[in-house]
Amino acid sequence: METQSSKFRWWTVVTACVLAEIIPVLVLIFVVMLYSVIRKDDSLSPEEFAPMAGNWVGPIAGFFVTGLMGFWAGRRAGFKPLQHGLAVGIGTALLDLMIATGLTGELLLSGLLVASN
Repeated sequence: METQSSKFRWWTVVTACVLAEIIPVLVLIFVVMLYSVIRKDDSLSPEEFAPMAGNWVGPIAGFFVTGLMGFWAGRRAGFKPLQHGLAVGIGTALLDLMIATGLTGELLLSGLLVASN
């Protein structure tokens, strides 16, 4: 008989994937807000800075947050932690590619996006 602790925890994986997408966006918002407070008058506006920062903050923060969420999902699983963490990594990469494709209308892969996924 299969116990509750030996079932694959899909909701934990889905939650971890969603958080792995949301947290880097919140980090980017914080970075742009901080930039708008400390920027000099002759520098880029926050609206001009945000896309440039997003090209770096998103993939880098996404890489680290996905690792943390995979670790979190694996620890919560109790059963097959490696499979849960791997599912978070794959799920987040697919979700990230779907969002990028949905926003641009085509599959554009930058080197940093591919490396972070």
